[in-house]
Amino acid sequence: MLPDLLAPVVAANLRAGRRQLVWLQGDAEWARRQVAEWLGLADIAGLLWVGTDTPPGIECLSPPEVQRRLGGECGALVFDAFCGFNPNAFGQAVGTLRGGGLAFLLTPPAVLWRQFDDPEHRTIAVHPYSAADVGRRFLEHLVEVLEADDRVIVLKQGQPPAIPPAPRGSDAPLRTAAEADAFAAGRGSCEPSSAGPITRCELPSPPYRTRDQRQAVEAVLQALDAAVPLVLTADRGRGKSAALGIAAARWLELRGGQVLVTAPGREAAVALFERFHAERSSGHDSLEHPGVCFLSPERLLHGEGEGDLLLVDEAAAIPAPVLTALLARFPRIVFATTVHGYEGTGRGFAVRFRRELQRRAPHWREIRMEQPIRWCPDDPLEALSFRMLMLDAEPAPAQAFQGFEPQELEVAKLERDRLLSQPRLLSELFGLLVLAHYRTTPGDLRILLDSPNLAVWIATFRGHLAAAMLVVEEGGLPQTLAEGIYQGRRRPPGHLIPQALIGQEGLMQAADLHALRVMRIATHPALERRGIASRLLQSLAEWASPRGIDYLATCFGATADLLSFWQRNGYLPLRLGAGLDPVGGTFAVMLAAPLSTAGRALVHDARKRLRQRLLHQLPAQFAELDAKLVASLLPSLESPVLSDGERMEVEVFARHNRNFESCEPALWKLCGAGPAFWHRAGLDEAQQALLIKVLLQRCSWERVATSAGGGRRAQVRTLRAIAARLLDSLEREDEA
Repeated sequence: MLPDLLAPVVAANLRAGRRQLVWLQGDAEWARRQVAEWLGLADIAGLLWVGTDTPPGIECLSPPEVQRRLGGECGALVFDAFCGFNPNAFGQAVGTLRGGGLAFLLTPPAVLWRQFDDPEHRTIAVHPYSAADVGRRFLEHLVEVLEADDRVIVLKQGQPPAIPPAPRGSDAPLRTAAEADAFAAGRGSCEPSSAGPITRCELPSPPYRTRDQRQAVEAVLQALDAAVPLVLTADRGRGKSAALGIAAARWLELRGGQVLVTAPGREAAVALFERFHAERSSGHDSLEHPGVCFLSPERLLHGEGEGDLLLVDEAAAIPAPVLTALLARFPRIVFATTVHGYEGTGRGFAVRFRRELQRRAPHWREIRMEQPIRWCPDDPLEALSFRMLMLDAEPAPAQAFQGFEPQELEVAKLERDRLLSQPRLLSELFGLLVLAHYRTTPGDLRILLDSPNLAVWIATFRGHLAAAMLVVEEGGLPQTLAEGIYQGRRRPPGHLIPQALIGQEGLMQAADLHALRVMRIATHPALERRGIASRLLQSLAEWASPRGIDYLATCFGATADLLSFWQRNGYLPLRLGAGLDPVGGTFAVMLAAPLSTAGRALVHDARKRLRQRLLHQLPAQFAELDAKLVASLLPSLESPVLSDGERMEVEVFARHNRNFESCEPALWKLCGAGPAFWHRAGLDEAQQALLIKVLLQRCSWERVATSAGGGRRAQVRTLRAIAARLLDSLEREDEA
């Protein structure tokens, strides 16, 4: 019986604070019955069963619902892969399991699981593909990782169990009964023993759960006192957010004032505030308190919040430019982030943002929390989940690119089966994607391996990955589906660009055309600004053009640098999203590079719509948009179209003393010709910005003064000189 087999394992694991995976292979009914039998006899405080089909009397959560349990704990975990293996949900669920607990993974026999029709496949397939077209590489990867781990307990239907021996010395009395009870209740921690890998539970004095946590709180307070930025990093389960909450309470007790907290979303700050309220004995659990206030990154960017210091939790999930702006505003600031997390990663943060920290605040400090709170160091389940979800994937080492020569670079469309046969390539690829993008999750690993509409392009140097590009197929939509999108009744998965052009811009011809969208492009940090990403895009265009692809496209949060890169590679802005990303503070922009006649016609029509929308919406919806971005986005007319009367109005304003308001409509038409005309007239960046702020965004004179300097009179004087230069340029073009 399963209870008899696992009883000594549970006892040993509880003494050591160790978690372990039990892999049940068989049919679904057998596997569920085995676990239910064990649960009926075991004394478990808190069960988390992830699935959609459970034995009678047992409650379960579907994979998307697991997120509700973040920050909570369970004594046993059941993950029913017959209902689908969701990588994000698995990572989230594993993080809730206390030390000493068992995680049960229910699957078909390994040989059958490799080709299992996983219900999750339905979430990956997009038109015209079905779930049957989704790859099985991710499941093969899981099987290989699980079979290679000798600490996994394997129970196969109809076969004797395979229970690995306990680690050497694990029968030693690592905890007293009181200590084991405290650990099971979540009050204890494991510290490395002086005798070697054996661990012993130590109970630090409240409110700290580990020595690491106490040291982290002390480091936060010291850095804040010295007004020096601090970076606090940790893997999951180390008590990072709780440390921030304790530090906030201590700071208010010692210094008073106002503490501001920000994070990618309010839910990411819940653990911090729970610990803060516990320390203050406030009896509250909200994200509001007289001394502590949560504000989104977007609100902070707009100048809201008057605080003495800022605590940034999960900083890796916030774009580096936003962090840089916060660093400039708050001298007392702490950036805390998870290094290996299911919700994103801190490794990209480490590379991207530390360089900025070193430049702006060279005396910044760093502390890392290593000790787990709910399980022991070197926990078998933590290590296994890292390998299953590739949370520990790393890009190629920088020294692999010493002596780089562009002519040795090899660019190719990757056959994805190579990713299983070449584990180093898979690790370097996923590690690079994680490093380059702050929102990469384990779910992206499955898409990378299995999505049928995705292709991977790579650039390698002497066998190591220098750059990568993920490209998805879009378009070729049936007429009935396109009509549903146009009418706002249908929103199928995938096809981001065609859906936006059809549903938001009314361009029905986008349904018939075939496109490739660059979903992600990343270059190794050691090789940035060497033209490698541009070479990948060039190779994609050369491959796609003879294969009936009408246009290439991409979509990202608009910044001046990114726009410049894509425009240099022949991509033209098509559409600017209406919603501001509350974390990144950017608007999504879509760009395309036409390849066919039909593609060129679509891009022309979309840019015509973009010009109309921008000119109409700049005074309101996009009034905060950076002028440099406006200049990059606004499509130009060949030349301004002014009536004789409008020309006279511009002339009397520019060359005489006519007041601005009476000539504003004519000046708007002259300015609205766009950046190409401004460049021909020789306007510099500051002059273009003034035109955009005053005439296109209709900013108040006071607001213009904040960015451009000078009062209304000085600004009007500058506008007269700009108008004269534009008028001179227009007259020269007329004469030509």
